[in-house]
Amino acid sequence: MKTRTVTISLLAAACVLGLTDDARGGETLRVFLLAGQSNAEGADTHASQVDTFPPFIGAGAPQSDVLFWYETSSEPLTSGDWIALQPELQRQILGPELTFARKVKGSSSGPIAIIKSTQGGTNLAVDWDPDNPAGAQLYERTMTLMQTALTDLTNDGIAWTLEGVLWHQGENDMLNNEYVAQYGARLTNLIARFRADLAVPDLKWFVGATSDKCIWGMDFRDNMQILRSQQLAAAAADPLVHFVATSHLAFKINIGQLQPDYHFGTEGQLQLGEAYADAYLSTIGVDVTHQSQEFCCGFPGEPGGDVRVFVFAGQRSMEGEGAHVAHIGNYPEFAALSTPQEDVLYRYRLGGGNHTSTGWAPLGPADYLGNFGPELSFGQVVASQLDDTVAVIKVTHSAAVARDWLPAPTDASLPQYDDSIAFIQTALGNLQLHGFNPVLEALVWVPGEHDAWWTPFRVEYATNLQTVVNQMRVDLGAPNLRCLVAELADDLVWETSRLNELDAQIQTVAASDPLLWFVGSTGIPVPPLSPTFGTEGTLLLGEHLAEFYLALVCPADLDGSGDVGFGDILQIIAAWGPCPGCPEDLSGNGIADFADILAVIGAWGPCP
Repeated sequence: MKTRTVTISLLAAACVLGLTDDARGGETLRVFLLAGQSNAEGADTHASQVDTFPPFIGAGAPQSDVLFWYETSSEPLTSGDWIALQPELQRQILGPELTFARKVKGSSSGPIAIIKSTQGGTNLAVDWDPDNPAGAQLYERTMTLMQTALTDLTNDGIAWTLEGVLWHQGENDMLNNEYVAQYGARLTNLIARFRADLAVPDLKWFVGATSDKCIWGMDFRDNMQILRSQQLAAAAADPLVHFVATSHLAFKINIGQLQPDYHFGTEGQLQLGEAYADAYLSTIGVDVTHQSQEFCCGFPGEPGGDVRVFVFAGQRSMEGEGAHVAHIGNYPEFAALSTPQEDVLYRYRLGGGNHTSTGWAPLGPADYLGNFGPELSFGQVVASQLDDTVAVIKVTHSAAVARDWLPAPTDASLPQYDDSIAFIQTALGNLQLHGFNPVLEALVWVPGEHDAWWTPFRVEYATNLQTVVNQMRVDLGAPNLRCLVAELADDLVWETSRLNELDAQIQTVAASDPLLWFVGSTGIPVPPLSPTFGTEGTLLLGEHLAEFYLALVCPADLDGSGDVGFGDILQIIAAWGPCPGCPEDLSGNGIADFADILAVIGAWGPCP
């Protein structure tokens, strides 16, 4: 054995990690190459943050049963040999390799090794070009690294197979109009060269998408669409090339500039690894789909009865980014929401279809990135006050802006409307097949954080919102569909002035549409420096939206009891006198007085 620059030799590592053929009973080592630029490398990640994200507690610890050899950055930084899989020794950063390996191990048999070759800021047109080495000459560097690492495995008697390439690259090509137009052809050529030079003609290749949540998803939106179409075309032309969607994953915010960043950050990288793992596992026959549990005792409600249906839609805060199911128990009044609500129907299409339920389930956490949206607390409150069965249909994509929701989009990076409407219609039809009468009660919309930040999106928001709502009323056959649009909290880590401008856009629509309301979020707490409402804020937002809806359908129920009675009269008496705009002013004369008591008496009894 030749001298090593790390403390253990490959043979020693193989014995300790249990990776030799004898120790593994003849199982062949599956080797994966992770390659690309900064979002493969792990820029803006911190190993010390891993345990702050509940689904990934412990994922930053060394994985002694996985071999790892890396060469990263322009210096380059290297492990120098095979080591146990862990964050990069020099900078303590991590790419998708940690959770990729963890999930693959947990869902399939056989030992794993990962070779990582990355350098931030590089392009496929020059730096990764296998035919005309220039720039960083990463093809040659990667090929040398792989040959060295694989030869060591062979020399130490370990049987191996090159299982696949995890490729995350393209941001720098996207910034150049000529480069991006040729990206697909260059990627196809790169894949062919790897297969030929490594003598693995059936080498699988997994192409990770550039996230629409990065800042370039706004100011380079057109080029991002070109890049994605090139990647998709390369995958469509080769059955061994697989496209991995990523825009639904968490993404870092540049706190200093209050804007979307260029990199996934720690949480996003942890999720990215699992996205790559799901893509790989699906190619070897492992079912990676997740579905909510079934009803314990059949559908709630009686066949023939009405089901009040609420459609939830929107971006990051609606989907639930930053709201962790594992933290619900920290808030005793909401602790029960960690488990399914058997009396509320739920159907969902999350991440633009990346995670979709196949049927109705009890409302509860949807085993999706460990997150949840305001639907949980909304459903609980509304179901407790209504006699009819309640159903929630959720159609979201955490990166999709209002343009993406337009019925006939002219600039949609992530078109949502057609598939979402089809999903809602199918869900409603399914209720009818079960013998129920679905009644569309309201569209609950949490606007896009990216619409607030990017001026071209923000200044057209009123027009786009009204267009989407009007068409939904037509296509769903619900001309009187109510629409509740929530305010993004002023304390979110976006410029307050921009958030206020978005509010003004929504209020413009509310002033002209008698069935659309702007629902303020004043008083709802959000975590410091957060782009979304977080766990507590999301729970309170859902509760607030539910109370707002109930006040619309039963305004005389001032105490929220579900019945109009003496408690509501007492609330009017407590507010007696001038109170313009207060809920006790049921008559609208600006005063809590006998006119309002008469309104209560006129609505006496259970709310509809």
